[in-house]
Amino acid sequence: MSSDNPDHFVLYRIPTVTLIILTRELERQFDRLRARGTGVMLDVGAKSAPYQDHLAAERYMTLDIDSAVEPDLCCDLHDMTWEADYFDTVLATEVLEHLYDPQCAINEMHCILKPGGVCLLSTRFIYQYHADPQDYYRYTHDALNYLLRDFSRVEVIPHGNRLLAAWQLITSSKRTLGLLSWLNPFLARCEQVDTQCPAPWARRAKRRRPRSP
Repeated sequence: MSSDNPDHFVLYRIPTVTLIILTRELERQFDRLRARGTGVMLDVGAKSAPYQDHLAAERYMTLDIDSAVEPDLCCDLHDMTWEADYFDTVLATEVLEHLYDPQCAINEMHCILKPGGVCLLSTRFIYQYHADPQDYYRYTHDALNYLLRDFSRVEVIPHGNRLLAAWQLITSSKRTLGLLSWLNPFLARCEQVDTQCPAPWARRAKRRRPRSP
């Protein structure tokens, strides 16, 4: 992991509050995916594919724009050349804020999902600037519902609250990171959710099945 990753304190490798609560929520969602079966899965913006061992997919494929991580598909999500109705599951964790045209990218994910397939994504709301390679947007509940409007059964899963969002911003400074980050695991035990001030969001959306004639 790169030393400029804002989700870890460099010296002690202490994860941030946001990463701890996001990982906790993703584990819940992974349990649901495992229960239904993940089938053929695409991990978008996968980097080193850290979730592959958590999901027993029939086939686990990765997509990334960085050829150095050797993805199965090295391309821009905005302009994929892949068969429609192919994947049972698409995973996109902490990707949406880095896309210059999120609607285009979501439309691409919708296209490659089979009818009835599941898209699980997470993104930021209250968070510091973190270019990877760019950082374009922060999303409200309404924005995400609009972007995912062509999906059915969209579930909105906020996590975090005002305290944790404020703590994330305070400890994002390198001056305070080392001094205060040891408190992160303790503060992250607070599971109270504030829907108006979440730190990150998790989204689960299902592609509509065609209506019977």
